[in-house]
Amino acid sequence: MEPQTTSTTTTYNAVPSQASNAEPLVMQIVVRRDLFDKEKWGVGPLMAQAAHAATAVLHETRERQETIDYLADLGNMRKVVLQTSDISTLQKLSAALSDTDPSPIPHHVWTEQPENTPTCIALAPNRKEKSIRKALDKSSCRLWKND
Repeated sequence: MEPQTTSTTTTYNAVPSQASNAEPLVMQIVVRRDLFDKEKWGVGPLMAQAAHAATAVLHETRERQETIDYLADLGNMRKVVLQTSDISTLQKLSAALSDTDPSPIPHHVWTEQPENTPTCIALAPNRKEKSIRKALDKSSCRLWKND
């Protein structure tokens, strides 16, 4: 018996629920810079940490409309990788996201095991609301740079 081959074609369709004038959905992933600079973690392990956090927050928020819309529009997914200086600023960010009014901003702090080291935070898909921008700014989050 000869093996059968199949081909798969994936089509990405825009989600009609996203108004064209609305801010696009985006995920922010915030990684501790000291793990790269001082602890000498490689880029690959840090990428894995970001992937873990992103996957976790998508799973945890899978019933939120923003996450549903984000996952339904695979061709237009947006993510931004930010850096924060160390564990204290990562914890400060998590606290700020948890303490926003009128409700907490969904996020996941990824803690690497067995080291028990918080490495990064992924925010659930969002439209960069003012409360999110404020929390990121207060925690000195900046675009990840290779300097």
